[in-house]
Amino acid sequence: MQPDPNQVKKESGNRIGVGHSGDYVVHKLKANGPNELRFPNRYMVDDWAEGDQSRVQVNPAKLEALGIFQEDPVLIKGRFKKQTHAIVIASEDCDPTKIKMCKQIRKNCNVNVGDIISLHAAADSLQYSKKIKILPFSDDIKGVTGDIFDLYIRPFFKDKFRPVTQGDCFVLPGGTKPIEFKIVLTEPLPACIVADGGEIFFEGDPVDREEDEKARKDLIGYSDLGGIEKELQMIREMVELPLKHPILFENLGIKPPRGILLHGPPGCGKSTIGRAIANETGAFFLLINGPEIMSAMAGESEKNLRMAFEKADEEARTSGCAIIFIDEIDVIGGSREQSRGEVEKRIVSQLLTLMDGIKPRSNVLVMAATNRPNSLDASLRRFGRFDREIALGVPDGSGRLHILQLKTRKMKLAEDVDLEWIAENANGYVGADIAQLCTEAAMLCIREKAELIDYQSSDLPEGMLEAMKVEMKHFKTALGVCNPSTLRDTFVEIPKTSWADIGGLHDVKKTLKELIQFPIQYAEQYERLGVEPSRGCLFFGPPGNGKTLLAKAIANECQTNFISVKGPELMSMWVGESERGVRQVFDKARQAQPCVLFMDELDSVAKHRGGGGGGGEGVNDRMLNQLLTEIDGVGSKKNVFVIGATNRPDTIDPALIRGGRLDQLIYIGMPDYEGRISVLKAALRKSKVAPDVDLAQIAAVTEGYSGADLAEVTQKTVQMAIRDSVGEFNKQMTKLNMERQIKEQKKEKIDETYFEKRQQEIESQFGSGILTKRHFELAVRQSRQSVSDTDVKRYEAFKQQFCDASQGGYASNPKVADFKFVDGGFVPPAPVVEKIEPVAQQKPAESKRGLPKNAGEDEFF
Repeated sequence: MQPDPNQVKKESGNRIGVGHSGDYVVHKLKANGPNELRFPNRYMVDDWAEGDQSRVQVNPAKLEALGIFQEDPVLIKGRFKKQTHAIVIASEDCDPTKIKMCKQIRKNCNVNVGDIISLHAAADSLQYSKKIKILPFSDDIKGVTGDIFDLYIRPFFKDKFRPVTQGDCFVLPGGTKPIEFKIVLTEPLPACIVADGGEIFFEGDPVDREEDEKARKDLIGYSDLGGIEKELQMIREMVELPLKHPILFENLGIKPPRGILLHGPPGCGKSTIGRAIANETGAFFLLINGPEIMSAMAGESEKNLRMAFEKADEEARTSGCAIIFIDEIDVIGGSREQSRGEVEKRIVSQLLTLMDGIKPRSNVLVMAATNRPNSLDASLRRFGRFDREIALGVPDGSGRLHILQLKTRKMKLAEDVDLEWIAENANGYVGADIAQLCTEAAMLCIREKAELIDYQSSDLPEGMLEAMKVEMKHFKTALGVCNPSTLRDTFVEIPKTSWADIGGLHDVKKTLKELIQFPIQYAEQYERLGVEPSRGCLFFGPPGNGKTLLAKAIANECQTNFISVKGPELMSMWVGESERGVRQVFDKARQAQPCVLFMDELDSVAKHRGGGGGGGEGVNDRMLNQLLTEIDGVGSKKNVFVIGATNRPDTIDPALIRGGRLDQLIYIGMPDYEGRISVLKAALRKSKVAPDVDLAQIAAVTEGYSGADLAEVTQKTVQMAIRDSVGEFNKQMTKLNMERQIKEQKKEKIDETYFEKRQQEIESQFGSGILTKRHFELAVRQSRQSVSDTDVKRYEAFKQQFCDASQGGYASNPKVADFKFVDGGFVPPAPVVEKIEPVAQQKPAESKRGLPKNAGEDEFF
């Protein structure tokens, strides 16, 4: 009996299904809150603005599940191993997945709104206090008079039975203003309940707020990292499991990973990840900067490395675990084959020995970061050393938005700031670039108010700080100033050229949209149909018809980065440098994805192979081989589209224009009559043209002109109009000045109002220049045709040779020109068997001894 498909679809929606996309409805099982199913004591922090500094609110259903009662003291574990105690209160209004707490409790456990904390019962572990020591912050007690204990401390703790933890801070009301205090000592340690009978000490030097805030700000956690959620999850599995639960690996009889290599472009967060892991795990963190190890003394560099590993091993035995983080490891771990100095080779050997010497139970983990992974010695990247490699790439749109939200959470933003728009227009930006973007926007906000600041005074104008907010215009200006750090050595831009700037070529525009815009906007359609989109196309045709403009326009329409490379720019006199230039261009394009890579004058680096023996021809062959390899390596998951442009398609190697590479050949020919009208309208769309100018007549007489020739006509027209305007302006101003001089000579009264009004009229006439018939007539008479009729015929021949039937060419196989499916079933043709004629066997030659002659036998006989 076959199951009902509708029933299968209905049932599969209630479980996690595995199958072909489109066959079944696949739903992922979602919990109602953060880790609610796995960890019932985990909560998301919510704000309780009016809440007490010793109380938190939780849903009563969750309290019952945890075995905690109303008004019980609880332990709250936050970030960086920070914890505090509070009294729990049940509230039906509280979300089951959230815990409400005031700002001061959040500060005591180092969390922000939206972070995750864990809640534990503490009624049995907390004791009444024997004594506590509480001190105020130095900046809060300035100008405070009276008895601090009676005004602040006694009313706060009297009959309240507040739980306190060493290191907690409380803002105590009373007196003329509230004062913040810090619990610097509790007995018993580390926490207790303040009750009658215990002593409270409050004498001593006040707490320095700068030192306290610095210690808190230097801590970086997982919630401070954005755009690398997948990579961070992998790192936590590789780091925290071996450090906290090594028995998991021992149970399976394997060694836990001891080395992790992080690599990626500068500014993507490699060093920050290492510090965040150390803070969150509570492990001893030893930072080694590669250049610091190097020393001029013989053997001193190796000694420094040994001392670092010995210190980490000793701390691991004391504190339980240790992390060695080697930043810029390529300085001390470079390839020994390419290194010329013996010191570098010895350091690499010492590092290999130390990593092999890490004991299985020592709980020491080595992490390293570099942006040049290929320069490392191969021995460092084998199993047992840096066997886990994690690539941190340039964040995508959602990742950039997450980073922006983290970087701007403490900024004063205006209501018009659209972070989603900023993230979409910050292609290629890594975390460091986004931080620079926010800083630059804030600096622009300050510059606006700079003229109001008195640099001689220490005080700012009243109300200035409250009025200052970073607005959307500041971010837009900063986007134009800041460039992605990974791409500053390559000109990367989102072009401003649009389809409106290009006249005619409607079929070409439609084809480009389908080739480039559709795979980006409708990627799921290609994935559903199981087909990879095309990754490249080749523009060819006469010069001056808009090949470069088309590439820029499609990049602008898709809102992708645009990298333009001229073929001759990649040539170098040094062996291997030309191929290296090709690799670097493609590496930059992958980092800036989605990206359109435009290679102009492609024929200079993609000529037919085998044209010569060595020298320059050998370089061209190697560059073409590298280019083919890179285009194949762009990959289906990289949004990089390659556009080549050439005037000589007959010199391009056939391997470059086969399927899977630059497989779409697009001919961009001379504009026809309608196309010339469109080109003229596009070039003059921002100009003031007299209504009696007939562009159709210009298009009719300029047959054979390219787009660049028509643009030159409009430029000359504008030049002549400006020449006439300047001449007329100078003539009118000279006449006005002479009129003034005559009045001065006659000593007549000069009407300043008249002269000012007359000057304004002349200037307004000068600013309203119009392109007239005479200007166009002169420009057309002086124009020239850059592409001859003979060249046009040659390009038309190229079109028929290289383009398929859809573009008017004959490159398609004539056997398939009229292909059509046959109704009623297809019968394959019978195979053709060629008749092979038998070859007559020749009698073997005889040797001088009368035997069959052996080919290797000598002629001695």
